[in-house]
Order: sequence, then structure tokens, then C-alpha cells
Amino acid sequence: QLAHSAQLETVERLVRRGVYTGPLNLTWVAIGGGFDGPNPYTMLEFIRRVPDGASLTLESIMRNVLPVNAIAMALGLHTRCGNEDTLWGRLGEKCTSADAVRQLVRIAGELGREVATGKEAREIYQLGEYWGSADEALAKLGYPPNRQPGQRGFLHHA
Repeated sequence: QLAHSAQLETVERLVRRGVYTGPLNLTWVAIGGGFDGPNPYTMLEFIRRVPDGASLTLESIMRNVLPVNAIAMALGLHTRCGNEDTLWGRLGEKCTSADAVRQLVRIAGELGREVATGKEAREIYQLGEYWGSADEALAKLGYPPNRQPGQRGFLHHA
């Protein structure tokens, strides 16, 4: 769970140094108070900076949960909801976790997005998978390779 783009850069450094060599299952947490707020400009910049090989979930709080999750589904990303995010639906109406999940499943259907089974979710998130080196992890995640000593210019995987 990342609060803003600077933390995404920290994660990239950990991968580049070989400290972490597994899949990136990231969550952009838009709750304010030191985290990004639910602002579409910062959200889209964060999305733009996430490497193609990562999975990304968008998360927000209170009455921003539904709009942020609808945007996530429309963009092909993952959603998160539950009582710790909000207890409210429409103005003055309470919303349980089950209500929120039913609502997202309905909207996913309307957007033509299938909801993953537990088995499919484990495959999507590549649970338990790790790669042998920083170079392999960078390639699998879609980051450019590390520069070799004395190497100049732009880098990309062949």
C-alpha cells in the first residue's frame, strides 16, 4: 500500500538492488493525511508510473470509495472496499461491507469486467512467486534494466 509516487520510487530502488525480486501487487491509497487524496490528477500520474508488469489496486475512503473503485474498474485495475474504508453509501445511508461488494460486482458486470475467483486472484497476484535476480525481476515487471558500469544512453529490454 503506497501513499504517493515517491514511495513507488522507493519500491523500484528495492527491486533494482535485489532486496525484493517478486511480483508487485500495489495499492494506491487515496485517504489524505499524508497519503495522496482522492484527486484524479495524482491518481492518473501514479497509474502512469506503475510498471506494466505490476498489478494495481485503487483504494479510498468514505464517499470516495465508490467513484475511485468505478474508475479502477473502467481502467482495468483492481478495487478494494470494506467497513474499514466506509460505513456510508448515499448521503445518510449506511453501507455494510457486503453491500459494498454487491455494488461493485453489479458495476463490474455493467462495465463488462468479470470478477476473479479465488484461484484466478492467486494467479493474477502471482502469490509465492519470486525471481532469481534483480535483472530478472526488472524484466518481468517491465522496468528498464540496471545500467552496467560505464553504460550510457537509454535502456530497454531486448
